[in-house]
Amino acid sequence: MSAIHVLSKSFSHYRSRIQKRKDILSYAKHTSTEEIIFNLQRLVKLKDKKDVLKTLLSITNSSIWLSRSAFTVLKSYFDISSMENLNLNSERAQEIISCVTNKRSVDATDSEVFQTIYHELAHSHLVNDYRTSLKVPEVKVTIVLVSGVFNEIFSTPAFKRGAETLLDQYDIKHIAPVVDGRKGARENSLALKKQIEEYIEANPNERLWFFCFSKGGVDTLHYLRSKGDKLSENIIGVSFIATPIMGSDHINNKLLKLANTIGKVPENVSKKVLGKDVNLIASELQKSLSKNFRESWFKKNHKQLPSRLFYTAIAFESKWHQSHVWMMLTKAIFRSQKSNDGIVDVENAQFPFYFNGHNLGVLEGHHLVGSRSSFYDQEALMKAHLIYLDYKNLL
Repeated sequence: MSAIHVLSKSFSHYRSRIQKRKDILSYAKHTSTEEIIFNLQRLVKLKDKKDVLKTLLSITNSSIWLSRSAFTVLKSYFDISSMENLNLNSERAQEIISCVTNKRSVDATDSEVFQTIYHELAHSHLVNDYRTSLKVPEVKVTIVLVSGVFNEIFSTPAFKRGAETLLDQYDIKHIAPVVDGRKGARENSLALKKQIEEYIEANPNERLWFFCFSKGGVDTLHYLRSKGDKLSENIIGVSFIATPIMGSDHINNKLLKLANTIGKVPENVSKKVLGKDVNLIASELQKSLSKNFRESWFKKNHKQLPSRLFYTAIAFESKWHQSHVWMMLTKAIFRSQKSNDGIVDVENAQFPFYFNGHNLGVLEGHHLVGSRSSFYDQEALMKAHLIYLDYKNLL
């Protein structure tokens, strides 16, 4: 009977994995097909070379996403590994799940509670016949997605796929203010200020929860600092996802400095040839992310951040062979002895000891988990945040 049970469980996991990949393929197929048709129709009417290149890039991104998703489905047919439930045989984890479900207090750190919730949800998403007692709370909140550096090369804001699931399943709205991934925090904070104030004016009864990825969190910090305790009551809190809160050592990498030097074409040449100055790695962007600047800025300004908000931070770490192909390249170029996600060191994505924020720990994942073509469980991450925040009475 034991052998039969093990075989039955393994087969169930096998079918669940295939179905999960098929669901991702279905989403990719539906969305990318619409995008490709739209962009092909648009391409015929375009005359500006810059717009033509952007449209071709969008078509290429959609095609690559679809092909990668199809390949992953094919690959899943040859994957017979079992999907381990990290919480099942842990008395500690079961105690935390019970306390969260029944809204009882538990003697556990923020990271213990959050990671237990996340692993429970991730397993329930992977295994179709697994049922968890954890439930996403009914909350009236609008998620504000703030993306990071060079997000313009992707077709959608970071974590858009996860946010769409929350909209479909729980009617939780989301918006994505436009920030420029090539610009510094000062400029983007002004852009956030304008867009958020306009949104609140048009939607005065909505409560906003910022969900900030990478440098999007840095831009948001500067926006919050500019408002201080005069910040609108509509904004209730901020969650930082792989944000270099304390900066990134990679900005000081010699290759980046070389690229920036090469990018500084003499003014008379750049204006004659390109009509504008060229700075390959924008100096304001570098300043916004440099470790020395960020550490100094946070220590100096953390007391001026709105005090009534909740603040959470999650970091990622991955081995080079477990990363997205782009992250493999960054790990090779920006070598670090510290645990990192390919871009941001774990220790820099957490709040310092002197700040009253919730450090939610470290999850396995590379820096591009927020892209829609990522196979990372964005839905579990966002749901885990909602359950954790509700359990802590922060929503």
